[in-house]
Parts: sequence; C-alpha cells; structure tokens
Amino acid sequence: MILILCLLSSLYYVDQPYPGIPAHAEFDIELRFGPQGEIIGFFQIGIWDRFGVGVSYGASNLIGAGDPDFYEIPGMQVRIVAIEEMLFLPSFRIGFDSQGYGGYDGTRYDIMSKGIYGQLSKSYASSYFEIVPSIGVNYALEGDNRFDMFAGIKAQFGTSSALMLDYSPNFKDERDQDNGYLNVSLMFIFYEEIFFEFALRDLLDNSSNDLQYNRMIRLGYVQYF
Repeated sequence: MILILCLLSSLYYVDQPYPGIPAHAEFDIELRFGPQGEIIGFFQIGIWDRFGVGVSYGASNLIGAGDPDFYEIPGMQVRIVAIEEMLFLPSFRIGFDSQGYGGYDGTRYDIMSKGIYGQLSKSYASSYFEIVPSIGVNYALEGDNRFDMFAGIKAQFGTSSALMLDYSPNFKDERDQDNGYLNVSLMFIFYEEIFFEFALRDLLDNSSNDLQYNRMIRLGYVQYF
C-alpha cells in the first residue's frame, strides 16, 4: 500500500501540482502526451523524505506533420515540505516548477509554468478510500510575471484507480478567455508501480486556440534505488 500511495503522489493532479514528494531514494518516471503532438518526459527523485527534485523536457508538434518545436531549456521541479501534516492541521509545501505546456515562444509557454508556489493540503483516508484536496498560490516567472492560484482534489478508490480534478483561474493572461482552466482525469494502477492516466482538459473553453476538451495521456513508473 505504501508504494501505491507514493505512486499516486506524482508531480501533478492533471496540470496543477500534486502535494506529494517521493520518499527517500524513490524515483518516478513519467511521459505526458498532450494536444498538438506534445510529449514531455519527467524524472523526479526523493533526496530526503521532505525534499524532492525533478527535471523535465519535451517538445510540441513532436507527433504529426511539420517540424517539432523542442523546448529551449529543460524544466526543473523542486519541492520541500515546510510543515508536515498533523491530525487537525494541513501540510504546507514550498515548490518551484518551470515546466509549462503547449508551444514556447522564447518568453513563455501557452500555459505558463507555476514558477514559485506555496501549497496547503490535507489527506482524508480510510482502508479503501482516500481524498487529497489542496490549494495554492504561485508567482509565474514567465512573460510579464504574475500571481495566480490553483486547487486540486484526488479521490483514490481502493488500490487500482483514482479520480483527479484541478483548476486554475489563470489571472490576467491575454492568451485565454478569463474562464480559468478546469481539468479532470482518471488514473489506473497496475502491478503496484505502473500507472496510466487519461485526462480531459480545458473543460471551460478557456484556451484561445480552440482546445476545449483536449485529451492528455500520462504513463508513469515508480521504483526505488
């Protein structure tokens, strides 16, 4: 069970940061297949139980016709548990994430990375069910820089599946329609160390690129050194 719960503590609910950090010496490899031929690979590792780092890299238009648009630099992820969860108190995490989504024009991604963020979360679990809600604020370091908020919730059913929902209002972004980004996904777990996730993104038709209900697939593998 411990391995499975660590497996679901991957980098993201769908697009928004998930409040999980790999255990010491645990590593997580993920491949994300998004709209417009986007593929991003992620690797994260737990340095200590309360400190994890990761790296990511990919391209848009990697699948399909035309030339792929490789990102100029890799993304970086850092996560620190500043306050651990207690019986009646949520945990508090500080993080940094420079990986955005969609095309990159030299100054920003279509959906900007979170940049620097803080996140509160609290888990509620029984023998066969777990709920993990969270809320956070972030300061994006792309484009003109801006503050934003995000939230997510995971509901895990037994040891084989989980439902995820996340949202970001995406304040003051000239590339959207001021509806915010709402996403939902369903994850399936196999052999206690492999997962497959299917997501529907932009349910509120926020993108200016006609990408409402776009699909995303994520594959992941978790193991220890």
